[in-house]
Amino acid sequence: MGSRRIVLLAILLAGCGGSSRPLTIHDKPVTHWLQALHDPDSKARRKAVEALSNVGAADPAVIPALIETLDDREASVRGAAVLALLKIGPEAGEAVPALRRALQDKDVKVRTYAAKALERIENPSDVN
Repeated sequence: MGSRRIVLLAILLAGCGGSSRPLTIHDKPVTHWLQALHDPDSKARRKAVEALSNVGAADPAVIPALIETLDDREASVRGAAVLALLKIGPEAGEAVPALRRALQDKDVKVRTYAAKALERIENPSDVN
C-alpha cells in the first residue's frame, strides 16, 4: 500500500514541474490577447482586456498593457481595463497614477470603477 502512494505521489509531482508552454487563456497565449488590445474592433479589445484580467501579474506584460488601455477611445474598453486592474488588486500598484487620471474620465462608469480600483489597490486590508 505504501509503495502505491509513493508512485502516485511521484506521478503527481512530475506533472507539477516547470513547463515551457506559454500561459494561455481560452486556449490562446497571452501574446494573442496582448495583440488583440490593438484590434480595430472595440468588442475584440474588450474581450482581450477581460481575458487578461485572469492573468494578472502572472505575466509581467499584462499590467502595463492594461494601464495603456485606460487611454482607449471607447469607454467600454476603458471601463473593462479599470475593472481588470481592480480584479488584479494590490499587485497592480503601478497602475495607481493612471487610475488617478481615470478619476477624471468623461465616462461616469470609468470614474466610478477607478475609485473602487484605487481603494482596493491602495487599501487592500479595508476591502472585503
